[in-house]
Amino acid sequence: MHSFALKTSLVLSCIALISSLSAGNLRAAESEEMNVLEMFYDENDLVTTPSRTAKSISQVAENITVITAEDIKAMNAHSVADVLNTVTGLQLSSGTGPGAYSTLAVQGSEARHVLVMIDGVSQNNIGDGPPDVGALRIQQIERIEIVKGPASSSWGSSLGGVINIITKSPDDSRKFGGQVYLSYGEKNFGDYRTELSGTKGIFGYYISGGGLITDGLHENTPLRSGNIYSKFNLQPSQDTTLTLTVGYETGDRGFGRFSGDYQGMPYTLDSRNEYDYFLSTLSLIHSISDSLSIEAGFRNSMRSIKRFDKLSFTGIEENSIKANEVTFGGSARLIWQQKNNTMVLGSDLDFGKLDSPQIKDGSQRLDKWAFYVNDTIKLGIFSVTPGLRYDYTSTNGDFWSPSLGATCAVTDNTILRGYISRGFSIPYLSATFGTNLGVTANPDLKLEKVWSYSLGFETAALKYFWLKSTYFRHNISDTLTLNSTYDMWINSGKQRREGVEIEAKTSPVYHLALSAGFTYINAKNLDTDEVVKDVPRYTYDVGLHYDNPRYLRANLTGRYIDYNASPENNGKYTTMIWDFNLSKEFRLSQGMTAEAFFTAHNLFNGAQYAMDFYKNPARWFEGGLRFSF
Repeated sequence: MHSFALKTSLVLSCIALISSLSAGNLRAAESEEMNVLEMFYDENDLVTTPSRTAKSISQVAENITVITAEDIKAMNAHSVADVLNTVTGLQLSSGTGPGAYSTLAVQGSEARHVLVMIDGVSQNNIGDGPPDVGALRIQQIERIEIVKGPASSSWGSSLGGVINIITKSPDDSRKFGGQVYLSYGEKNFGDYRTELSGTKGIFGYYISGGGLITDGLHENTPLRSGNIYSKFNLQPSQDTTLTLTVGYETGDRGFGRFSGDYQGMPYTLDSRNEYDYFLSTLSLIHSISDSLSIEAGFRNSMRSIKRFDKLSFTGIEENSIKANEVTFGGSARLIWQQKNNTMVLGSDLDFGKLDSPQIKDGSQRLDKWAFYVNDTIKLGIFSVTPGLRYDYTSTNGDFWSPSLGATCAVTDNTILRGYISRGFSIPYLSATFGTNLGVTANPDLKLEKVWSYSLGFETAALKYFWLKSTYFRHNISDTLTLNSTYDMWINSGKQRREGVEIEAKTSPVYHLALSAGFTYINAKNLDTDEVVKDVPRYTYDVGLHYDNPRYLRANLTGRYIDYNASPENNGKYTTMIWDFNLSKEFRLSQGMTAEAFFTAHNLFNGAQYAMDFYKNPARWFEGGLRFSF
């Protein structure tokens, strides 16, 4: 099956290339920026994540996916986890459901290998690594840019990929506007949000907040949470912008219920956690000249996490984990832009501290600094993107991350992409210095490393049809493994994660469009030649979308994940999970609209989970209203 999937990708690449060549002649080398796949993209669509400055998606060699605020609205998502669970190549590796504790894998990566950022602030906790995407709300999100595969030459520790969350900016078209969102569902589920935005003179503001609550859609999953986010812009001149952001998330939620047997005695384990996440940024963007600009900023994040466990045969709830993290940092970059060349020279600096009784000496630090340079060079129908970054860490040594990518605009509607990079991931502090649950600290841990390769194409050469395919291969060394003999984490073994992604969608015909996605991952332990368990093997995505603003909008989407789970996890994933969204918009007055919506989650009541501790919710319904003014 492994060879078949790879051969299929190559065959599809050849078919698409032949079709595109027959669809039109190669464009002249001196032509202006191509109108990229205009049926499926905004011709001016720019992305910032690959090289940390805005550039056309036609110049991006990495495998990238962009999700907009309109996409999020259409799926009626409640958290970042809900959104990411729809993306080809990504799989949630723990809980699902509104506000559930959720981590994710990108192309079979470990959850700790994925860097998640909001406004450039890392959401990965330095204590145990994985970002809690289930706790992140979505009202303030303008777009999410996802780089699949290591992005270390720009961002540092990101062996698996980057999820870059870009928040909404103040509305500069009016002084005052906003939105109110109200949703109610089964088990006293409620999602209540509001936002206000506007600009007056040189000052702009955006403020949002809300609450997400439920009594629990299955055993021991109640949730009480709230959030607030604000962004303020000051533009004293056309060339200078100052931006201040402040965000806060808080919650108390149940993880689920685990049943087991200890020495013939059955028991249940109920776990919950309390969390408080805070972030703030202050940034400056200044254009020195038409071709030269500078961006600088400071950032701060604070995270407090407590976990409580209760065993049925004791009936006592114990505070099993407690951690407080504080990180201060900053970034600066110089951007030089010419007609056919964009160069970025930058640096990052972060000081992090973890206080926890589960860590050696009760407190440890992770300080790091880096400098990087990347370039985007246009050579006729080609774009070449070299990059290099040096990272120093106070805990696990240093690392050089080179990368080289290229794109070829074969025609106005077909792009070929190739990319090679070296990346790394910093072991979390509880692996390097942890002393909880009988684990011995190992201060000699090294960085996990990867060499990554990808090759793909994207085409709209066939009328009304868009197709994208990517072959990827990640060779990972010094992987973290828990050594049971010494009860410590060690760098041991090599892995290869190889596979293919295929995505397709149609443009609307009579307001109706189709979408589909497929991911195949073959993860091998190169020391034993065995398939690595708990790395999803196959993922299928399908969608039927109807969008007629005069009448209604409807989306039916399905996802199946073959989790390839270890038998002892008691996973269950035999069916596809279907969600159905229906909405209708009404104009109430000039400048004011209302939208009524209804969502059926897990429409056919299927089971799909890798571990019985994190079961997915059964079928449930919600409905509500969204007012915009």
